[in-house]
Amino acid sequence: MQLVYSKLMKTRQKHPARQKFSAAGNMLIYVLIGVALFAALMFLITRGNEGSVDTTERAAMDAQQITSYAQKMYGAVQTVMLQNDCRATQVDFNNTTVSGYAGSGLSSCQVFNTAGGGMSFSVPPAEAVDAAAATAAGSTLAGNYIFEGNVCVENQGTGPATANGSACSASTAEILIIMPWVTEAVCAQIEEITHNTTTIPTVTADAFDGTKFTGTFAGTYTIALPYSSGCFESAGNTNPPGTGYHFYEVLDAQ
Repeated sequence: MQLVYSKLMKTRQKHPARQKFSAAGNMLIYVLIGVALFAALMFLITRGNEGSVDTTERAAMDAQQITSYAQKMYGAVQTVMLQNDCRATQVDFNNTTVSGYAGSGLSSCQVFNTAGGGMSFSVPPAEAVDAAAATAAGSTLAGNYIFEGNVCVENQGTGPATANGSACSASTAEILIIMPWVTEAVCAQIEEITHNTTTIPTVTADAFDGTKFTGTFAGTYTIALPYSSGCFESAGNTNPPGTGYHFYEVLDAQ
């Protein structure tokens, strides 16, 4: 027994590096685990920060998409009127996506026809639509662009110069593109693009009702803002109902 123990001790004395290697290996494992946990923590923190930034950035991107589409629509309407000699009553928004826009039927006056304005019908980005607010107000207008011809906008064309000016009429109403029920965040970014401010104006009178333009004008409403384009909050109105945010742009001012 003494001989066996002596041999064992000699063997351990011959290989002291094995014990040191084992201890160093354990230490390395602990270090790697610590590094991995730290990396995971930093990843979660970074993702959290990115989430808050992405909300604003996404609203800005949606606002840019909406205003850019409206500008293209303006160009298309001006094309059919100035180049194709279409009257305002002949401008036709008939399309294969949303029904109810059948107008003059003249291909050269159709905004969504390659012989006319050459535009493709588009829908707003889904995350830019405040569907909950629309539902709460009992409105079915959320989720699409609307082309309307029964609204005057202050200082546009020959319509009312101020909110208290001459009443809107069929001869002074504009052709508008409207995106109803925009989220507040996107509305603020639209105002940043159009007016260099994130302050959203409020319209306290009825502004639009979603009547689809088919060539007939009516002087039913006035958007009491002196801008050809922008976003506003409607509060406690009938048309549109309830409280919400809405984008508009004048496509043709009479």
